[in-house]
Amino acid sequence: MTGNRAALAVYGRTPSMVDPTLRDRLTAVSLPVLVLWGESDRIVDPEYGRAYADAIPTARFQLLARTGHVPQVETPELLLSHIWTFAETHFADPST
Repeated sequence: MTGNRAALAVYGRTPSMVDPTLRDRLTAVSLPVLVLWGESDRIVDPEYGRAYADAIPTARFQLLARTGHVPQVETPELLLSHIWTFAETHFADPST
């Protein structure tokens, strides 16, 4: 959290955190992608997460219930459950 605050202090001084080239670059992603977003995120609206997922051809969007902006702290079990399920579905061990 301390590192996050320090980074925000630096980025917060810039005129904008918007990268106008991001959408075009995301269309080139070819690996399976899971975009997880807290349904109660008061910092970045879930519609922003949906836009990320929509920009990536291979992405799936999933809202995390009872979760805000910091799922790894707020609902770590829920976050990990979604990550494991996604990983097991898309990156199964080929030796089994």
